[in-house]
Amino acid sequence: MKKVLTTFKTVLLSLVFTTVAYAADTSAEFPDSMSVADAHAETSTAVIDSAQKLSPFDHLGHNMLLSAFGWPLGFHMLGGALTYKFSMENNDLMVARFAARQDQLAYSIAFGPGMMMGTFFPILVPGYMYFISDNRALNNTGAVAVQATAVAFLYNNILKAISAREHPDAELNSGERSRDFKWGFFRRGVFYGWPSGHSMTNAAMAMSIASYNRDKPLVVAGCALYAGYIATSMVLGAKGEAHWFSDAVAGTLMGASIGWYIGSVFYKEKVGEKQTPPKVTIAPLFYSDTKGAVLSVRI
Repeated sequence: MKKVLTTFKTVLLSLVFTTVAYAADTSAEFPDSMSVADAHAETSTAVIDSAQKLSPFDHLGHNMLLSAFGWPLGFHMLGGALTYKFSMENNDLMVARFAARQDQLAYSIAFGPGMMMGTFFPILVPGYMYFISDNRALNNTGAVAVQATAVAFLYNNILKAISAREHPDAELNSGERSRDFKWGFFRRGVFYGWPSGHSMTNAAMAMSIASYNRDKPLVVAGCALYAGYIATSMVLGAKGEAHWFSDAVAGTLMGASIGWYIGSVFYKEKVGEKQTPPKVTIAPLFYSDTKGAVLSVRI
């Protein structure tokens, strides 16, 4: 994990501002029938994308905080509630047994690629867009995706280190196994636990791209389908032994909300929409039987 975080810290911090010459001679840039205001409104998004290169560190503190305590918190809580429901009602067990009974060759062909994509795409896709592509708009999309993926990866590893949920096993699956959490810290490392890291990081990457490019319906639809395919692959691939159904559901909900939130922050900046910074208040508590602090985030 330290190696991954170090990699993100070494990302080249560059914020390039270019003066656009169309303002100097509006008569040459736009037809007489088009006002300067209309032309600016039509081209503002393209101008921002072409003139300013975003960094994965832009708004990082703000986005990390509100990805956890802003409106995405509702989706995080929903993921936890559904995990409780699916494990207690043995839905996780039923899905795992279904996956174990299927033809493994067919399912490997169908979902093996998804498991491989889920492992490498969160690194390769944002990395290509931000570091390699010569397209400025693609560079900016990559910066958004790098940040969303990194934030989701960090939060997922924290949750896994705390939850330590046992993985499914085709030979040993039971309702008790699906409810086997060892709450604490690093009781099973970060490879065993809840929620699904593949589902969470890929959903964050995909939905950050979708959110930042929300004016392109095909991009949004493609990103949503991709996130769904990765989550399905983690449940049905490898004889159903990679993750419980609720692991993938929770990971997708959490990752998608993180990605959409971070993409929205950058999208609003791209289109020039004013954003109000959050107000964070920490109030100490000193009672005879309780001592601590209350964190309040006003969005």
